[in-house]
Amino acid sequence: MLSRCANVQCSKPFLRLREGKLFLVETNRLTKPGEAAPPFVRARQQQRQVEHFWLCDSCAAQYTLIYDRERGVALAPLRRPVTSAATMKFARNGVA
Repeated sequence: MLSRCANVQCSKPFLRLREGKLFLVETNRLTKPGEAAPPFVRARQQQRQVEHFWLCDSCAAQYTLIYDRERGVALAPLRRPVTSAATMKFARNGVA
């Protein structure tokens, strides 16, 4: 169950679906030590599970979530579109 923003630096509680951004992340399911998977599951290449994460409005405006097999789910800054020098020059001169 989601309880707060996935950004560990943020303490905003999850209250409503219409606020922020919800992420569904498909990850590899880890088996506990000594726990054997049933035969029908072993037949599959990898066992998957879906986890839910949420970023509040202010964090979602700056970050996104990424999944790395080594690190798991991590916060990453959003990439901003690159503005060319010519576009900036036209914008300053009022040309569209």
